[in-house]
Amino acid sequence: MKRIHLFTALLISFLLTACSDEILNEIDTNPNQLTDAPLNTLLPSALMTTVYQVAGSSAAIGSSSMAELTALTGVTSRIQGEISLYNTTGWEGGYIALGALKDMRRKAEAEQKWGYAAIADILTAYTLAHLTDLFGDVPYSQALAGSEYRQPAFDKAETLYPEMQKLLDSGIQLADRATTAGQRPGRDDLIFAGNMTLWKKTAYGLKARLFNRLSNVNPQQSAQQALAAIANSFAPNESFTAAIYTSSPNNANPLANAQNTQPLSAVGNGIISAMRFFLNESEDITGDPRAGIWFTRIGGRIIPAPNGRAATDITIGGTLYSKPQHLRERAAPQPLLTFAELKFIEAEAHLRLGDRAKANAAYEAAVASALSQAASYNPSQALPAAQIAAYTGRAKVLPGEAGLTLNHILLQKYIFFFVFQPIEAYNDVRRTAMLTMTDPDGTPKRLPYPDLERGRNGQTPATINEQTMYDAANRLFWAKL
Repeated sequence: MKRIHLFTALLISFLLTACSDEILNEIDTNPNQLTDAPLNTLLPSALMTTVYQVAGSSAAIGSSSMAELTALTGVTSRIQGEISLYNTTGWEGGYIALGALKDMRRKAEAEQKWGYAAIADILTAYTLAHLTDLFGDVPYSQALAGSEYRQPAFDKAETLYPEMQKLLDSGIQLADRATTAGQRPGRDDLIFAGNMTLWKKTAYGLKARLFNRLSNVNPQQSAQQALAAIANSFAPNESFTAAIYTSSPNNANPLANAQNTQPLSAVGNGIISAMRFFLNESEDITGDPRAGIWFTRIGGRIIPAPNGRAATDITIGGTLYSKPQHLRERAAPQPLLTFAELKFIEAEAHLRLGDRAKANAAYEAAVASALSQAASYNPSQALPAAQIAAYTGRAKVLPGEAGLTLNHILLQKYIFFFVFQPIEAYNDVRRTAMLTMTDPDGTPKRLPYPDLERGRNGQTPATINEQTMYDAANRLFWAKL
C-alpha cells in the first residue's frame, strides 16, 4: 500500500510540474500579440518599439537630467525620487524591443528575406547598447528564452561590446545579401523605405560610436577602428532619424509628448556651462545663437534650474525656470545617429592619434553641421547664416589647428546632443568627465536594476541600488565618471 501511495505521489508531482511549466509559458505569451504576423507587419512594429521604448523611454528623460542638459522641476527634483520610473521603463522597453527583433530575425531567416534580417541585427545592437550603457551587466545570452532560462544570467558589459560589433557586422553582410526587391522591405521600413545602403551606413556609424566609447580602454586602437567605420558611414545629408511624428498626442515624438503632458524638464546647468565655455566671461548666454531658439525666457532672461534642488515648476513655458523649446514640438523628428555626431567622433579620434590637421577639419565640419541642424525640431526657427558666421568667427569656437583641444570637441558635441539625444550626452559625460556636474547628490554611474527584476531574477547583481549608483566602484568599464 505504501508503494502505491508513493507511486501516486510521484505521478501527481510530475503532472503538477508539467502543468506549471505550461502555465508559465502561457504567462510569458502576450495573447494580443500576433505570433505569426508577416514581416511587413513585424518590421514597423519593431521599429516603433525601438524608437518609442528605447530611444524615447523615460530613461532618456532621466539621462538628460543626469547629464544636466535639463533639470527636474516636479514635486521632487532629485533623481532618486524618479529613478524607479527611469530604470523600469528603460529596462522593460529594451527587452520588449529585443523580443520583437528576435521574432522578426527568426522569421526573416526562415523566409530568406535578408534585408529584414539585417535590420533586426542592426537594431538589436542599437538596443543592446542602450541597455548596456545605462545598466552595465545585463542578461543577453540567456535572455528571451522562455522556460529554458527563468532566471537568465547577467552578461558582463565588457563581453557585450564585442557581441554588438558582431551583430553590426552581420547586419552589414545580410544587407549585401538582400539583392532582390522581395528580400528587403519597402514602405514598411519607416526609416529608410528599404534602402539597404543607408542601413549599412547606419551600422557602420553605430560601430564607430561603440568603438569610440572605448577611448579609455584602448585609446589608439579605438580611434583607428572608429575612423575606419566612419569612412563607410553617412554623407553630410544622411542620418538615422525617426521622421515619423505628427502633432497628435497619439503619434508624437515620445520625449516631446512627455513634456507636453507633464512638463517636468527645465534647462539644466550643464548646457549653460557648456555654452559659456565658448563665450567671453561677462557675456550673455545668447552669444550662442542656439540659446535664443532653444530656451524660453523668464522676465526676459534665460534662467536654468538648479540640478537636484529645483523648486516645482510644471508649466510648459516656465514660470521660475527656462524650459526647452524643442520639447514643445510633438511633430519633431527624433535623431538617433547623425553625420554631425560622426564628425565629432572623427575629430576626437584624429586628436587621439596626434593628427591635429585632420582633427580640426573634422571638428569644423561637425560644428557647421550641428549649427545647421539647431532647429531640426522646427525648421521655421533655423539660424540665419549671419548668426552662424558670427558665432563660428569667434576664436573660442573655431580655434584652429594649433588651438583645438579635446574639450572643444566634447563640449560642442554635448551641446548638439541637447536636441533629443540625451542618452548619448549622458554616455559622454561619464566617459570623459568633461563637465563639472552640479547636482549635490552626485552623478549616477549607471541606472539601478528595477525592483521587478530584482524580485524575479535571483541572479540580479545586488550591489547596485538607488544609493550605491553614485559610488565610484559602480562606474562602467569604459567610464571616467
